[in-house]
Amino acid sequence: MNHFPATRDAALDPEAYARSRNALDGAVSGLSPYLTHGIVSAAEVLAALAARHPLTHQHQFVYELAWRAYFRHVWGARGDAILQSLHAGPMPETAYQRVLPEDIRQGRSGVPVIDQAVRALYATGYLHNHARMWLASYLVHVRHVHWRTGADWMIAHLLDGDLGSNHLSWQWVAGTGSSKPYLFNADNVARYAPPPWHSFGSVIDTSYVALMRLAQGERPPAPAPSHDGVDPPSLLSAPPAGLATAPSAQALPGLAVPP
Repeated sequence: MNHFPATRDAALDPEAYARSRNALDGAVSGLSPYLTHGIVSAAEVLAALAARHPLTHQHQFVYELAWRAYFRHVWGARGDAILQSLHAGPMPETAYQRVLPEDIRQGRSGVPVIDQAVRALYATGYLHNHARMWLASYLVHVRHVHWRTGADWMIAHLLDGDLGSNHLSWQWVAGTGSSKPYLFNADNVARYAPPPWHSFGSVIDTSYVALMRLAQGERPPAPAPSHDGVDPPSLLSAPPAGLATAPSAQALPGLAVPP
């Protein structure tokens, strides 16, 4: 949990968030694990924030809380239906492979942004939202892996894994829960990520027109995986013995709303 300090000063700076949230080193809140596990609620966060900062319903931070609430609402309304494509995507369901490629699982795809994202996921149990979108888009639209395969794999490693937010976000990227697929290229990565993530000269160093052709079924180029991979962390079927239960919001004074 060292990546998620439980203090209001560390977590809540809405103007910095709005300016820089798309950058991997931007001022994101770090609240997602606390929201996922019920240590604090979105309503508590919003109330605490509004008490210190003038906010409107159009503020970007409020929008992101609303997206989380929306995904939870869709999950509640649709139930297990969110585990299936909500509507057709850019290719038939049968065109996508249902097994995660080993070069992806081991963080050695040869595409720096993808390998950095996989390694960060394993090391921290967390990924910046932009990195999640890049990883999902690459898997679905470049490697033609079914979104459900990727979503199940990712949530198994997330400290803040929320089924509604995770699986419906993957559907948004895949185009099965949105009006079009989400695509990105090397220029986009260079704009928002530090140099080790930059991926010029890789398969994503191309135009959005070319990427759309891939998304719609054009045969992808053969991957050129590197030899330097990582071992995925072990997954547990149940919490380890002796694991402490989550503290109450009152035990985290920086997050709780004063009575």
